[in-house]
Amino acid sequence: MTDRPRALAVLIAVFLLGCILGSAGSYMYLRNRPDQPFVRGMQGGRPGPERGQGPGRQGFSDMLQLTSEQQEQFREIMKESRRQLDALRMEQGPKIEAIRTETNRKLMSVLNEEQKKRFSAFLEDMAKRRPPRMGGRGMEPPPPREP
Repeated sequence: MTDRPRALAVLIAVFLLGCILGSAGSYMYLRNRPDQPFVRGMQGGRPGPERGQGPGRQGFSDMLQLTSEQQEQFREIMKESRRQLDALRMEQGPKIEAIRTETNRKLMSVLNEEQKKRFSAFLEDMAKRRPPRMGGRGMEPPPPREP
């Protein structure tokens, strides 16, 4: 092995090792910090508080030291907000799906046959990964959540 490829291999190895150690160090540092919700609630690689632990549940009550009366008012406000958001999703879902369908149709019109096959396979793969959407495919909204 000549000097140039050896130097490149060492450079790549040092870079990868630095990435690994940096990621591990960040994880260890943030794991021990409960004020970091994106670490505390990691689920399947997605950031966010775990169900029942983030703000909106007991989190706001503890953080703001709400009275029981305020907690009940908070729950009612959140229920109404959820109802409004669910209604908006039901209303907008078909419109969003129509735009997506039209965009895909236009994209297909500029592709050759081989590209169309690859694009179709990509769309099928994305459809499998995407969670079901309300409104766009005859889905019923989820049942109301209880606080």
